[in-house]
Amino acid sequence: MPINVYDNPVSPELCEATRAWLLSQSPIFGWRAHANAPGVFWHRNFVLPGIHQHHYDDGAWNSELSYEAFCASKSPLAEVAEIVRQQHFGGEAFTRIWANFQSFGDESAFHRDFPVQYARTARTAVWYPVMNWERDWGGDFITLSEDGEVDACALVKPNRLVVFNGTQTHAARPISRYCSELRIAVSFGCEVINA
Repeated sequence: MPINVYDNPVSPELCEATRAWLLSQSPIFGWRAHANAPGVFWHRNFVLPGIHQHHYDDGAWNSELSYEAFCASKSPLAEVAEIVRQQHFGGEAFTRIWANFQSFGDESAFHRDFPVQYARTARTAVWYPVMNWERDWGGDFITLSEDGEVDACALVKPNRLVVFNGTQTHAARPISRYCSELRIAVSFGCEVINA
């Protein structure tokens, strides 16, 4: 399955404002890419209303985390979400928006954002509101084909957006111990896209 990469989907000013806003939030440490993943990292859900059975358990979401409530907050991230929603999701409301914060030692694991039953309709977009990123620092976005081979890869770059099928197996590759920045990845997702 292909991935689509878009550089500078929002203005540098909005990117920086969103990064600063994200760093002012209260992420939760100990999040896992999936239940049996070996590594943990910092994480924060912004939209996760629990309208689908696979939307985690009661400890990870509440019914007030709707997209409409999120937009009403008028945060810089809500402004970015509206841009991404209109340009890449056909105007559909997001059922998930979350951010992962990782540095050296915070490893992700291969996972799917949505169950395979949504393979024809799910979409995820991952956006990197980082100001600086060296290619040798790692953290690359990688997807696997159905037979478990590397299918596609995209480097982390400031203000880069990667759009792909949300049921595709993917992960963030490990980050180098020489990395001096925090890898911030914001994901926007929806199970049913009619576009």
